[in-house]
Amino acid sequence: MRDVSQRVRAAAAVALLILLAGCGGFVPGGPAPSDAAPPDSQPPEHRSNATADAGGRLGDVSFPDGFSRTGIDIATARERSVAFLRTEPVTGVAVERFRAGAYADYEYDATSERTRFRLDVHNGYVDVTRSEVYVDGGVRYSRSARNRDISFDASNGSVAATRYRAADSMWAVASRVLTVAEFRAVRTVDQDGERLIRYAATAVAVRNATEVDGYLTVDRDGVIREARLAYAQAGESKQFEYVVAPRSPGSEVAPPAWLPAASANATAEAGTAGGGPVC
Repeated sequence: MRDVSQRVRAAAAVALLILLAGCGGFVPGGPAPSDAAPPDSQPPEHRSNATADAGGRLGDVSFPDGFSRTGIDIATARERSVAFLRTEPVTGVAVERFRAGAYADYEYDATSERTRFRLDVHNGYVDVTRSEVYVDGGVRYSRSARNRDISFDASNGSVAATRYRAADSMWAVASRVLTVAEFRAVRTVDQDGERLIRYAATAVAVRNATEVDGYLTVDRDGVIREARLAYAQAGESKQFEYVVAPRSPGSEVAPPAWLPAASANATAEAGTAGGGPVC
């Protein structure tokens, strides 16, 4: 799915997700809105697809376990998708926006040798938190910024542990989409030689929601590759977007531009403490 290189633009609930607090885990997004009755009708933009494609292109589709024409088992989708994020060479982006100026913006890039995860959070008022971690050769480099204060660090760290936590953070965005919306399979799409099943959102469990639009795609292994949901509530636009894809064979994770600063900072601290270099 090559459009992962395009930065996703969207909106949703923002929790203060702090990635780089020592060795602590990532904090997933907060609970999805569920305080309401869903709309009675399917969004107009999806009606024709559901009518024309459900009996056509889906006629010979073999659905993965946990997926059917009329619904998705969230537990199965999570199991398959999180395993993909934790173990396969993968690249992805996600965004949550809740109100104007409030967002959580994620970027994930991983192989078995290197991992990079970035999280920017803005509460819509004053605080802006930018956190990024890069793991290579058993060293976990990090950059943390809050408003204008920036710090760097380097410590022992494993790719596997970082991927484990990053996958949970990324999946939290897709989980919101699956929890808030109801989906129905409408057609198939071809992506880089793969046949993916496209689902359209038919309703959302949010009171007085309008302008509902959303879809997701799943591959033959039951991995959610893309999940998007947008709606308006009380005049505010809310959106969730999540896009992941396998990395090209042989490609590597590029080190961040701030890596020399993190390395230099670690070396300076080690020298001041009378120790050797971080390893």
